[in-house]
Amino acid sequence: MHLKLPNKELLFKAAEWKSLPLMAASLAEGAKVNWVNEEDEQKTALHQSVLGGSLPACEFLLQNGAKINQKDKRGRGALHHAALLGQTGPTLLFLKRGGNQHDVDENGEDPLTIALKQTNADIVTLLRLARLNEEMREDNEIAQGDVTFNDVFRDFSNMASRDPDRLKRNFDSSGPSRQTQL
Repeated sequence: MHLKLPNKELLFKAAEWKSLPLMAASLAEGAKVNWVNEEDEQKTALHQSVLGGSLPACEFLLQNGAKINQKDKRGRGALHHAALLGQTGPTLLFLKRGGNQHDVDENGEDPLTIALKQTNADIVTLLRLARLNEEMREDNEIAQGDVTFNDVFRDFSNMASRDPDRLKRNFDSSGPSRQTQL
């Protein structure tokens, strides 16, 4: 398939399409990983990979220099979008890679607030554990990280690697379901 798109737009679309080969080709041809699409609410390829629901695309972009906390026009970073869409795997990835869970969007909502509104227990749990771990570190109560926190993140990571579909939420025409597939 030959598409007549500039490399920057090709990377953006390839992220949405979950096409790692096309993403790699566009980067090899000079696409900028943090290019902002002014015509699509100032989203980046990383935002698109979250919207496309692709954990491998998110990881690929991060490995190639994507800015994890870059915000779109609505003030949402990749972690906001993952929480909004109920994507547990990307949420876990972004937390492990330094995603700022305290950033607020144009509505004054951080990812935890969004996850609570979406009633996504998995993401709420991950965000609360990460926040608790962060607070304990700040208070010098832990040196290397809480064992429970590390165990939970390891378990979610293993699940995301082995069976990523288990971490996806069910959607119907009325929005996200109230149950996850864990």
